[in-house]
Amino acid sequence: MLKPYYALLLSLVWSSFRPIIAQPLSAPGRVQYSVEIGGLIANPEQTSFWLRTNQYGIVPLKGAFGTARFGILRDYKSRPDSAAKTRRSRFDWGFGVYAVANAGPTPTPNDPAILLPDAYAKIRFGRFELFAGNRREVYGLGDTLLTSGFVAWSGNALPFPKIQLHTPDYVPIGFTKNLVAFRVGYAHGWFSNAYIEGSYLHQKYLYGRFGKPDWRVWFYAGLNHQVQWGGHADYLIGTDLSVDGTLPTSFRDYLSLITGRYPDEVQGSSYTSFDGTNRIGNHVGSYDFALEWNDVRHQWRLYHQHIYEDASGLAFQNVPDGLTGLQYVNRNTRPVGFRVARAVVELLGTMNQSGPTFDITARYQGGDNYFNNSQYIQGWSYRGHTIGTPLIAPRMAFSTTVNNYTGGGYYPNNRLVAWYAGLQGVFRRGPTIMLRASCSRNYGTYNQPYPSPFPQFSGLLSAQWPFGKTNRTLLTATVTLDRGELFPNSTGGFVGLRRRW
Repeated sequence: MLKPYYALLLSLVWSSFRPIIAQPLSAPGRVQYSVEIGGLIANPEQTSFWLRTNQYGIVPLKGAFGTARFGILRDYKSRPDSAAKTRRSRFDWGFGVYAVANAGPTPTPNDPAILLPDAYAKIRFGRFELFAGNRREVYGLGDTLLTSGFVAWSGNALPFPKIQLHTPDYVPIGFTKNLVAFRVGYAHGWFSNAYIEGSYLHQKYLYGRFGKPDWRVWFYAGLNHQVQWGGHADYLIGTDLSVDGTLPTSFRDYLSLITGRYPDEVQGSSYTSFDGTNRIGNHVGSYDFALEWNDVRHQWRLYHQHIYEDASGLAFQNVPDGLTGLQYVNRNTRPVGFRVARAVVELLGTMNQSGPTFDITARYQGGDNYFNNSQYIQGWSYRGHTIGTPLIAPRMAFSTTVNNYTGGGYYPNNRLVAWYAGLQGVFRRGPTIMLRASCSRNYGTYNQPYPSPFPQFSGLLSAQWPFGKTNRTLLTATVTLDRGELFPNSTGGFVGLRRRW
């Protein structure tokens, strides 16, 4: 049984790094627009990995296509104060819509022709914001622009509806003289149009920042917690995983999954012994830690996201599993021929998983089997896309050779070691470029290990040229490459033209 102090930690120490929402550049407080048209070419067998991942589910897995994208946004106003700085109005409102139409591949439930990554409204009062709808976000501590993908919530899957109350910015605690600040949030969501009907999302997070605003060194720590729960599916009927195909949704069940505690009884009228011995819902989250150093010209951040799915992960029995990264940001904007604006290196390791054996009688059960779940047969995914790090990919993305090994569940390769590097550079008289590259060794799962690891390399080179004095028109060109044994070998490219008002 989960110890009281772990249950308390799970319910009270919630975290995320600042959610990143794609927005056109314009003055706040007025309606802004963006329009983009583009085309993607790729091998018929599969689109290259870095061309389709961390795109909020808007790039199909297979096939060349044309795309048209339209955005409209109203962000909060800002107003100057006596110190000639900006601050938020006490009350304000906003909304966002981002629509994508893809033409070319045959539409499927996972890759429809029309998508709405953004369709939300928001209000803000003081330090708090309430929003409802779909919104592009990532959660975790790290580099939100160049990352390979945060472990629990990466921006790889299409957003789905939720209602969230949170503090968008860090809130300093007065009696600490601004030494400590926090961010907190709580959300309820709906897995709409999913393979299992009527399932929900529970999400919460809290972040602590330690260091006064004028200090060069800050420390961050916290935790995020997501739970998929409830729902009905025919494949559950007649199994010991549910009661007549329906998973528990009572208020008492909701309180149990919020805290991560076991139900009061091993079996009840709305749930079976599977929930009674494994807790209700599919739990995924990460502890996040970061050390940041700042000066006028540079920023460095060392971060780690420790993945967990049950009590063994919460108790760090699966160390060193998680994402570790080092971020560099160049704040020196002095004109030079070429300047590295941003760089990141990351290591994702998921080999431990609290050991190979799941033992229901043990204090820490082991066999964490990341992102797979017996009740939710497509695991931690939405419309075929991994919600967490895309480096743990679903079976449909793998080569025929890898899929000859039929075990392992929806995520048959969740034991891997992956190195990743990303770079953004700026030419004084030319484009902004972006590089991404990953190398991984892939071992399968404890239930279905591969006889030898499958190696994989994936890379991307992208360039973006601004036009005009205001830089509101942008031409983007991208080329990608997959070589290895995990994914089908693939090359691809994308060209797009975007205008902002």
